[in-house]
Amino acid sequence: MDLDKLKLLILDLISPVREVPTDALTSLSEAELSEFLVIARQHRLEPMLFWRLAHEKRDCQQPEALKVRLANQFKQAALRALTVQRELLLVHRILQAAGIPHVALKGAFLAFHAYPNPALRPLRDVDILVPQKAVLEAYQALIDGGLQRIKAYAGDPEATLVIGHHLPPLLSPSANVHVELHARLFHQDKSTNSREDLSEDQAFWARVRSISVASNEVPFESSTDLLLHMIVHAVYDHQFTNGPLLLSDLAYLLTSQPIDWPLFWRLAHDRGQVRGCLLAFGLLERYWGKLPVTFPENLVRADMVMPIDDAALMMLRDFDARTDVTLGNEVAAQASLLRKLKLLLSKAFPPKVQIAAQYPVSQHSLRVYFWYPVKWWSLLAFRLPRYLRSLTHDRVQGEVQGVREIERWLAAESV
Repeated sequence: MDLDKLKLLILDLISPVREVPTDALTSLSEAELSEFLVIARQHRLEPMLFWRLAHEKRDCQQPEALKVRLANQFKQAALRALTVQRELLLVHRILQAAGIPHVALKGAFLAFHAYPNPALRPLRDVDILVPQKAVLEAYQALIDGGLQRIKAYAGDPEATLVIGHHLPPLLSPSANVHVELHARLFHQDKSTNSREDLSEDQAFWARVRSISVASNEVPFESSTDLLLHMIVHAVYDHQFTNGPLLLSDLAYLLTSQPIDWPLFWRLAHDRGQVRGCLLAFGLLERYWGKLPVTFPENLVRADMVMPIDDAALMMLRDFDARTDVTLGNEVAAQASLLRKLKLLLSKAFPPKVQIAAQYPVSQHSLRVYFWYPVKWWSLLAFRLPRYLRSLTHDRVQGEVQGVREIERWLAAESV
């Protein structure tokens, strides 16, 4: 089976409304089933596949080995949810005791308050938003409370705060969960760069709500802010590379929580991101059917041709090749050979703050210059050879083209 067809099969299988042949899985070759499982694992879809095949798609036959694996992954995800819940509450209590305002982001709320079962929303880490002026204090409070720095993320927190939207992740006391402290909701280096972050508006914090998690009141984003946050994060910050969980996130949020639609569209319009919202909702409608989305009366969608096919395939991009696709897209976006060369040179000679964000050194120290050769060695020994190989890899180049098509469509914001 063609790889794109295999990806579309996975999207149909996790959809509650799309039909699949009863032999869709049993007809896969051993190699195709292996690729199927790789994609499902990369994008944390095994619990959702288990759920769909046990409910809406019970007629779809499964190889016994697949059935056992999906059942095991569902159980593991359920246990993982309990672990993450415990660490979320620990972080909340530490920050609450320190008197630091904070909000638990995205997955934690969705898993425990939107999905029918927390196992359906596997959580990689705990994401916490703190006002930018307090984020370094919060970082130290968590370390004092028992969380630890991670050797692989040794960058200077102050430097990462300058160029990124979250600090280097910390490891929970149980060593089972990463905790990320965010100073912004959105990335700084994408389309949101010139816009005020949503969290910089005091109205965002006024809309924060406290919801019970295991008998503890934990602050979360409002459902309206969360809806916009998820779409911008997936469409603009990651070009759909964070996977098809976006669809179930949106669907379960929309069907379980109230949305202030006038506020939602005003925020999207003010940020110039209406098209991204329309694309996300168009994709959602294809795989989830009609959902309670209220569009502005003056918004004409009938003549708008959206790149839904490209977006669908981009959601199941090769997770291991995502950095190659990102670089390939950045290079392809440059209009001339000279500009392409300048971009590549900027990767080799980044500002000191970027070196400090990656390595254990302050940008203000003369020692920062000693880390440039380390950076160059990494680029020459690993990054550059991999990128050059990707230039001849049809799958990677196809994904680069798909991302380019989506970004060109988004850039034509006119509503």
